[in-house]
Amino acid sequence: MKCLQLLLAASVLASATPQKRANCKDIRDAPITRDGPTLLLNGKPWKAVGPNVYWLGLDENVTPPPGEPYYAPLKASYPTKGRITEAMAVVKAMGGTSIRAHTLGVSTGNPLSVMPELGKVNEKAFETIDWAVYQAREFGLRLMVPLTDNYDYYHGGKYNFLRWAGFNLTQAKDANNPQIQQFYTDQTIVASFKDYIEKLVTHVNPYTNLTYAEDPTIWAYETGNELLGPVWGDMNCPATWVADVGKFVKTVAPNKLFVDGTYGVNKEHLGIQEVDVFSNHYYPASLQKLRSDLDLVASVNKPYFAGEYDWNLPAVGADPLPAWFKELETSKYVAGDAFWSQFGRNIPNCNEFVQHADGFTLHYGDPANSATVDSRVKLIRKHFIKESQGVDIAADAELPVVPCPVPAPGAKGEGLT
Repeated sequence: MKCLQLLLAASVLASATPQKRANCKDIRDAPITRDGPTLLLNGKPWKAVGPNVYWLGLDENVTPPPGEPYYAPLKASYPTKGRITEAMAVVKAMGGTSIRAHTLGVSTGNPLSVMPELGKVNEKAFETIDWAVYQAREFGLRLMVPLTDNYDYYHGGKYNFLRWAGFNLTQAKDANNPQIQQFYTDQTIVASFKDYIEKLVTHVNPYTNLTYAEDPTIWAYETGNELLGPVWGDMNCPATWVADVGKFVKTVAPNKLFVDGTYGVNKEHLGIQEVDVFSNHYYPASLQKLRSDLDLVASVNKPYFAGEYDWNLPAVGADPLPAWFKELETSKYVAGDAFWSQFGRNIPNCNEFVQHADGFTLHYGDPANSATVDSRVKLIRKHFIKESQGVDIAADAELPVVPCPVPAPGAKGEGLT
């Protein structure tokens, strides 16, 4: 869409005016669009490559200083501005263009959430989300944002909506209970989820004076993270629900692309008009599974996004990543990919990296990294630069240094503590 058309489209949204757009020549004001299987930025092919940084809006890994917001039962806290800004700088250093960020969209059910209780909005929770979206924009990055989660994690998900509707279910005891399908089929729950989406995307970011719906920094909304039914791997996320939510998202945020967040490519979803991008996750990075998914998506001529993958070397066997990256780089149906997952320093402490215990944590520039880990980081960077710039760099090219703390572009003197 041309910039003038975008301005006019934005002006009909809630309280929007064309003056909210900085400059028609500013590439950050151009939305990501789709032509068949190809994503476009200003009419040129664009790839969404980068990490998952799930904690940008709400974290579970750092106990803040006394007096700072903290919900101990779920270890929930807000990340510092410095941590958020550093994450953006690392993605740029790695040649990335995009971040998949769960807690910029999934934030329900605890006192620090955007929606701690049904229908109630916690404005405080938007502060880190606003900063993250603003900093992504300042660094020239884009964001893919899931809207809920299949699991009962600290940041919330479908179980919150089920409990709010009177279904006393938890993942720990009810993951296989058929009643969890009420999240998709109970119309009261569906309406509550849509209300949450609307409250989220119509929030005005004070750093940009744009709603999330208006800001092209968020290039896509995803139905959710790894959505399933009561049987693991069943892909039982009803096509009618996906289409309904997609239609709603495109009503309240018409310039966003829409991603099917079902865990796996469900053949029954391929014909859903509202879905722009299909996705799957890979533990391990299986070339056979990737090719199977690409064949399915090719049948409807739409883009494919590898939403999560294990970047570590396997304990045994051959290294899958070189062939995996080659497949991603050569298939015309691949819109991009995001490894799981990136963490940085515990800023304001520049000497300590935040730890996460799932075994997939990538620390860029950590002096404690082994030579093997740093070689993996270099391999990922080589892939990102190939996808984002079309340039082949040496596999052993030195990693750019990211200072700590990172000066925040556009921050107008705000501290990064």
